[in-house]
Amino acid sequence: MSYADTSHRYSPVWFGGFVMCRKNNFFLKYLGILVLLVSCPFALFDSTATAATINVDVQNFAFSPATLDIQKGDVVHWIWRNGSHSVTSGSNCTADGKFDSAVKSAGFEFSQRFDEAGDYPYFCTPHCSFGMTGLIHVAEADNFDPGNPITQPIKPGNVMVKLTPLATGLTAPNWGTSAPGDTGRLFVTDQVGTLWAIDLASGNKSVFADLSSLLFAPLGIGGGSYDERGLLGVAFHPSYRRNGLLYTYTSEAVDGAADFSTQPAGTAANHQSVIREWRVPNPRDTASVADPGSSRVVLRIDEPQFNHNGGGLNFGKDGMLYISTGDGGNADDQGDGHGSRGNGQDRGNVLGKILRINPNVGTAANGQYGIPGSNPFFNAKRPSGGPAGCADGKCDEIYAYGLRNPFRFSFDLPRGDLYVGDVGQNAVEEVDVIKRGGNYGWRVKEGTFCFDPKGSGDGVVTAATSCGKSIDPVAQYDHDEGHAIIGGFVYRGAAIPDLQGRYVFGDYARTFNNDGRLFYLTRKNIVGKTGVASGSSVVEMQLSGQTGLGLYLLGLGQDAQGELYVLGNQSGTPQGESGVVMKIEP
Repeated sequence: MSYADTSHRYSPVWFGGFVMCRKNNFFLKYLGILVLLVSCPFALFDSTATAATINVDVQNFAFSPATLDIQKGDVVHWIWRNGSHSVTSGSNCTADGKFDSAVKSAGFEFSQRFDEAGDYPYFCTPHCSFGMTGLIHVAEADNFDPGNPITQPIKPGNVMVKLTPLATGLTAPNWGTSAPGDTGRLFVTDQVGTLWAIDLASGNKSVFADLSSLLFAPLGIGGGSYDERGLLGVAFHPSYRRNGLLYTYTSEAVDGAADFSTQPAGTAANHQSVIREWRVPNPRDTASVADPGSSRVVLRIDEPQFNHNGGGLNFGKDGMLYISTGDGGNADDQGDGHGSRGNGQDRGNVLGKILRINPNVGTAANGQYGIPGSNPFFNAKRPSGGPAGCADGKCDEIYAYGLRNPFRFSFDLPRGDLYVGDVGQNAVEEVDVIKRGGNYGWRVKEGTFCFDPKGSGDGVVTAATSCGKSIDPVAQYDHDEGHAIIGGFVYRGAAIPDLQGRYVFGDYARTFNNDGRLFYLTRKNIVGKTGVASGSSVVEMQLSGQTGLGLYLLGLGQDAQGELYVLGNQSGTPQGESGVVMKIEP
């Protein structure tokens, strides 16, 4: 995850160090005080809003794009590319009478002008049950404000939960997961290098693996306590009960040649992101822990800067290991190690991507993993994996691209859909549903908005309506509501029926003062039977007996029963022992 002041985006916390305002060309140095800098203006430019016409394709049982953010007076123009479909205003497959094209065939076109602000859900009458739905957010027509591009506030939802403490005394817990066959424990990564095993019945925690000696040290930049590097992710092999294998994502000091690097000649990487395999000698015995001598390096990636490291690891239903990488750091996907297009849009490197590998075969260039033949850019006619696999400008390992810092992602395991919380730059946080080979926009777009990196200035979202083809998020919010999305899980537990099928996630902090937030999407099962994802509104979870989380949200966890957990601390940094794990209960 990342934090943004007016020029930089850091993650997952921000404390101690520098705030830089490039437009006003000054630095503010502070000691141990959280500062929200609000005095650095955006570049001056003509941002007066004008009415626009936005085209939506109607084809393949989907509206593309399915979610739009427009202003009063704008016109949406639907174009039937194939099939017989309708554009019918309403929700839950029930028309509300606001507009209706009736069922039409390929070649038909239909327009609707929106003169009132609000949300306008719609659907295709014949195919609504297949998930063919859309959503239009209409904002007041006003001067476009790049600092507040989404004017609708996040409203309270109708789901009330309570948070029950499970474990305390951690430092910066950022991810929680279960091991196959182990239904009684939650395994939690702590940024400082500890992998905890927490008993779900008693809350007792024990060290399952200590990786602290591997980490880049010391954590904390500029003499302060903020850092993004550390132990960032863990995933257990689907056959863990039999083979005892698990995988970790760590930030380590540069140690030899990386498998992937974007560093220009004569420059050094800040650190390396390392995927390691570990073995537990007796995975059926809860007293057995990871063997510290069993480590095998699967791959190493040079990181140009200290921030935007991604850090997510998950196995899919296909048995492959999926890895999330950030764009390499800095602001606006620019600077040393980023290239002229930025890393997110460059398929010739692995930064700003979702990667997909097979860690149990050794056919890649380094002999430590293999490339699934179904990866979208795999080329069987040349050597696979590593730099050779990127030689045609499309790395074999890439599953999806155009991401900024997908700090957390997860699978809705019953359905196999992949959800990402992608941390934005200065304006927009987004939820994406990842498809094979998909481009999710960064750094051409931030959320649904076109993005201008501004060269040496501060990048901003703009009022432009066309900036290349990419897949828009299924949900988004701006920095009036929070500053760094914390991706979560589709709820599949039994304790809270009202959350069943809804994606639950949150934000690190609204104002950088122990005020993390917990959200969910209003739509259930937003990925339809055809695999097309529908847009959804974001609402805030209601907390029984409290007005907010009262902590910095650093991560979420999911146990073997599908129940969810909040992970956070009081400092927002990898320091101290205020870290907690709390169960979300009815």
